Amino acid sequence: MAKTFLSMVTIGGCSFKGEQGFEVINPATELPFASAPLCGEQELEDAVSSAQTAFPKWAASERDRRAALHACANSIAANSDELARLITFEQGKPLNEAVSEVAYAVEVLNEYAILKVPSVDLSLSPKTRSLLLNRPFGIVGLMTPWNFPLGTIAVKLAPALLAGNVVILKPSPNAPLSPLLLGKLLNKILPAGVLNTLSGSKELGEAIARHPKIRKLSVTGSISTGKSILKNAASEIKSVTLELGGNDPAIVLADCDPKTIANNLLDSAWRNAGQVCSAIKRVYVHESIYQKLLVALSEQIPNYIVGNGLTEGVRIGPLTTESSLRRANGILESVSRSGAKSLRNSQSKQDSGFFVAPSIVYDIDPLHPLVLEEQFAPILPIISYQTIDQAIEWSNQTNYGLSASVWTSNPSIGYEIAAQIECGRVGINGHRRAKPSAPFGGFKHSGIGRELGIWGLSEMCETQVVNIFR
Repeated sequence: MAKTFLSMVTIGGCSFKGEQGFEVINPATELPFASAPLCGEQELEDAVSSAQTAFPKWAASERDRRAALHACANSIAANSDELARLITFEQGKPLNEAVSEVAYAVEVLNEYAILKVPSVDLSLSPKTRSLLLNRPFGIVGLMTPWNFPLGTIAVKLAPALLAGNVVILKPSPNAPLSPLLLGKLLNKILPAGVLNTLSGSKELGEAIARHPKIRKLSVTGSISTGKSILKNAASEIKSVTLELGGNDPAIVLADCDPKTIANNLLDSAWRNAGQVCSAIKRVYVHESIYQKLLVALSEQIPNYIVGNGLTEGVRIGPLTTESSLRRANGILESVSRSGAKSLRNSQSKQDSGFFVAPSIVYDIDPLHPLVLEEQFAPILPIISYQTIDQAIEWSNQTNYGLSASVWTSNPSIGYEIAAQIECGRVGINGHRRAKPSAPFGGFKHSGIGRELGIWGLSEMCETQVVNIFR
């Protein structure tokens, strides 16, 4: 792909290149390969105006909205190849993972297309009828990250549209191209003004958060991003849903077979080069099988081939940004200085690109920053514990609380441990999401509210009670 304005924002159903742009870097080559429009407050005002105009008619027919979601899903599926390749170019993940992400977006839209916006009859007296209704907010602002540029859009966009809202979408400037192409495709289906896509900087996101006519925000990003959004949204007392960072623990019990679980642990930790909020970020393993698990993990490391995501067989692509690479290298240097040991993929060196060697770190202090903070890279610390109570205490010692997993041959014991972990989702003998109809969100600093399923739909609605007196 040559460097060019191959992307356009969409406002009021019309696409624009914009007067100014910013470069989009291919993280596998470190070279710019495209540009995206740099939108400001004027484009935001135009988007708000078009959304206001579109809202009344869009909110009028739930049946039409469900039909539109089905049509949007079909359009994404029909353009899957182009969208997936664009994700790999701008974000870096292996092409098969990008294809899976596009398929997930299709699945989410189809799931919401068969849901109905609920209403509940609360009547308890023959003299009074009480109805609980779910009403749209109006204009909803969606801000999405670079690690899953299409998947997170689907998770937010589908319930927002089903509820009757109109949308202003701002993707991350680090991966704006596939979202902007998505916006262009969906605007061939949706009425003008229902979905407006704007690319731009942090300042544009702050303006969206402050805008008085945008009544709801749904944002996925870091904890620092979430704090900034809350600060900017506070002046307008607007509703906010936040899906923020995670530092997910995995607790491995003594009854596990290390060889059986090693590949699943690494898959759950290193998917998307570890750039997943809900990836395994630290493993607590019982001391009786600690050494055996290290051996089993080390045997798996050569299978995680590093390289350009468009190359056949690659399992780990580059980190998406140069700043992520600097941070990962800093973590590895800190680990070395601390006296901890590491096992690395010796075949990972590349001539260019933001690549980091997938690494297993062991004999590390449980209070080392690699353990307590979110690394967002394929660097996995393994920590030995003596008692289950100790493992649970260590799992809960951070301000994160997104997800976790317990690995055991006895699911009943796993269930008992799960109830003691402070997070929004716990897997037993697995770590990934199960179904898009299940709610997703975090405890503590990992978020506010829930996404997916009827819970995600509820986040996109205002609750109204209508009392009818007889």
